[in-house]
Amino acid sequence: MNSFVDTNVSIGFMFSIDPLNNKAISVFNEYGDIFWSNCVKKECKKVFNDKRIILTKFFKDLSNNLTRDDFHDFKFEDLKDYVLMNYNPNKSREKILSSLNKFWDNYVGDRFPTYESFINSITQCLFDLRVSIYRRRTEWESVVLLTEERTKKYYDLKNKLNSIGVHSPDDIIVLDAHDHNLRNDYDLDFITFDSDCCEAASNIEGFCFNKVKGIYDYF
Repeated sequence: MNSFVDTNVSIGFMFSIDPLNNKAISVFNEYGDIFWSNCVKKECKKVFNDKRIILTKFFKDLSNNLTRDDFHDFKFEDLKDYVLMNYNPNKSREKILSSLNKFWDNYVGDRFPTYESFINSITQCLFDLRVSIYRRRTEWESVVLLTEERTKKYYDLKNKLNSIGVHSPDDIIVLDAHDHNLRNDYDLDFITFDSDCCEAASNIEGFCFNKVKGIYDYF
């Protein structure tokens, strides 16, 4: 089976502390051929760099700011409160908050970690963000296939996407997947963890993917 994947699937695979990591791994293991377009590839590169910088800085600062006195019944909720108190509401804080559960599950584990064990958990996570993450990116890029360059504009479909709130680059990605689907005679699933894209690709007349799968199709 073949699939065309959105950026969030790629990022979910590369970042082990991404909340979509398990779902992205399931996609990676499910399909024989996985495709993305130049738009997805370029957006993935930008998101990858931005997110890695934000998370690396956060965990480095966290390690420097915490003291032994903080670890009296220190638990996950305290880590979340730390972020809410020290970071302004913006996209960077959203990326940090969305990574906390997976960080805790992957590296902490204990309900009430000690100062030493928690600092060790941060060290392991930072090693992942500085080293191991590039191995997963290489693994992903060695498998995913680049689609042909799209030349058709599909103005009618683009207008339909825009009218329901799907804008660039998401509308470009859906149209890239649609174009690849029309060019080839094999069945193609479109995979996105963005609810608006998923709904649009599922319901707008004119798209004819084999299946459209989203965040709720994977555990």
